[in-house]
Amino acid sequence: MSEGLADPIPWSYTDLPGVLQWTWVSQHFVASILGQEVVGADMEVGRRHVRTYHWELSDTINRQQGLPRLLVEGGATTFDDAEARIREHVGKAYDRSLGYLGFAGPWAYTFTIATGDVLDVREFIGTLTTAKVLMADRSERTVSGDFSVHHYEFCFTTPSSVFTVVPEHVVRLSNRSEVAERATELTSLRTYTGVGRIYREEVRPGCTGKPGFDVGTVDHAGVPRCQLHEEGLPEHLLR
Repeated sequence: MSEGLADPIPWSYTDLPGVLQWTWVSQHFVASILGQEVVGADMEVGRRHVRTYHWELSDTINRQQGLPRLLVEGGATTFDDAEARIREHVGKAYDRSLGYLGFAGPWAYTFTIATGDVLDVREFIGTLTTAKVLMADRSERTVSGDFSVHHYEFCFTTPSSVFTVVPEHVVRLSNRSEVAERATELTSLRTYTGVGRIYREEVRPGCTGKPGFDVGTVDHAGVPRCQLHEEGLPEHLLR
């Protein structure tokens, strides 16, 4: 899975009874993957069967009682998935100046946002980016700035401030200006017929409306806000 996307990890492999172990020791951390082998009379002879993989990343810079300090751990059903999680957290937990970004590859820039979507944010790095951010009261705030990633956070830098937010609170990213973003939200106003909730649009998959009386129109009377035709419209046009 990771071949060609990132540098190969210099794993040291150990074959223990019932357990397969891969270890990556660097100047700053120790990463390991343990594969729990399945054994039994019904297993195919000469073939190894691994039930689960447990992975963990431990820091050796700030130790606890002289031992590596566990940073993060988890489980996976395949070796590739376990290795991808190691790459992700090495890329995010450690400063890029330490030289591990090549091992992390795209996983250093892959985040899950509030909608559950998984985004590779490399296209936004260094560009003027707008984000819709979910606030504590469930309202949404729009922020803009030069986009960068700092460990596990998104950063938006302007001449006067730096706004940081965890990806889990971001609803949407767009590398257009805030003005352009607002103009997109109000595009539907130009298709509004001025009657009820009828727009000069066509019914498309995902639309909550139905074909209007006039050809080339769609009527949304009595249905919830349509995310295709009514996104960004003021509430008084939905009544």
